[in-house]
Amino acid sequence: MGSWQTKEKSPSDAVVEGLKSKVRLLQGEINEVMCIRERESEVYESELMAFAFKQAEWRRERKRLKEEARKLQKVLEHKNNHECDHVVSDEEQARRDQTLEKWKELYFAIKVELDDLIQRTREEERLCWKTEGDGDVMLEMKREVAAKEERIGFLEAKLAAMERQEVKREREMDILRQSLRIMSHKKRSSAAIAKHQRRSTLREL
Repeated sequence: MGSWQTKEKSPSDAVVEGLKSKVRLLQGEINEVMCIRERESEVYESELMAFAFKQAEWRRERKRLKEEARKLQKVLEHKNNHECDHVVSDEEQARRDQTLEKWKELYFAIKVELDDLIQRTREEERLCWKTEGDGDVMLEMKREVAAKEERIGFLEAKLAAMERQEVKREREMDILRQSLRIMSHKKRSSAAIAKHQRRSTLREL
């Protein structure tokens, strides 16, 4: 009797074992896909971070160039009003031209990287639409997109904080320059007054 029952259960056991084997295979495939997705996400995050820092560097460089342009304009205005004691030297002009060329190279490098990032994003979106029939895959990819968007928000906030710090530093530098100009003007005025007084004293003698 026992032997007969065992033989009756054998087909069911074989089916169960087959299902378990399929589950293990599927689980292995899922784990492999998850590892690939994780590596891709890490690469994407690294590229995004590098792009954010390059963008911040480009913005700082652009602000510095604007400041250089304002300084040059002031120098030219002083020259026209005969209030400037010196003009921009050829060496300084060459340095500014070199800085401008560097800024252009940085701009085009960032543009190329941004275009590449946009292309990658579009490819991922197309992949999402292709796998729309698979609910689990779509859910996982939506989670990945949400995580990436959250990471982008964090990077943008960090970039904005860096820009605020840069603006604050530029403002402090402007205040310092103004203070130095005022002190220099007062010093020249005092020296001129003292010189005039000495001349007056010598004339009286």
